[in-house]
This record gives sequence, C-alpha cells and structure tokens, in this order.
Amino acid sequence: MARFDYLEDRPKKGKKKAKTPNPAPDGRTPGQTAERLEAVYVRKETVRAVWREFKRDGGESVSELVEDLLLRWLRERA
Repeated sequence: MARFDYLEDRPKKGKKKAKTPNPAPDGRTPGQTAERLEAVYVRKETVRAVWREFKRDGGESVSELVEDLLLRWLRERA
C-alpha cells in the first residue's frame, strides 16, 4: 500500500455513491464557502500533541493557529 492510498475515494462494495449536488453559479457546491481549502498532510501525532498544548494554554482552534503561523512566516519573508 502506498503512503496515501487510504485517502483515495473508493466506493465501498454494495453501497451506491451519493449524487453530487448541482454546483452554484460560481462553481461551489452547497455547503462550501467562497474560500477554497487545500488539504495539507501532517503527522497525526504532531497535530494531537500541538492540540493538547494549545488547548492547555486556552486556545480553541489549531486551524487558526496554523494559519496565524503561516501568515507570520510570510510577513517575515517580505
């Protein structure tokens, strides 16, 4: 098995694949935000360790922490 084979979208045997909703005029499907997201792969152990420390310090969203860190890195490079 290759490293990320488990992420492939394979329909399970005996189950029908759900229909894709009709896209909105701007290309989004219902429930999507206007801002596109991209998957980023990080070790589960790393995310869980960061989440525990962040939560202990009173933080709520690791996603916001990651975005803040990436934006700070970009600003420092400019």
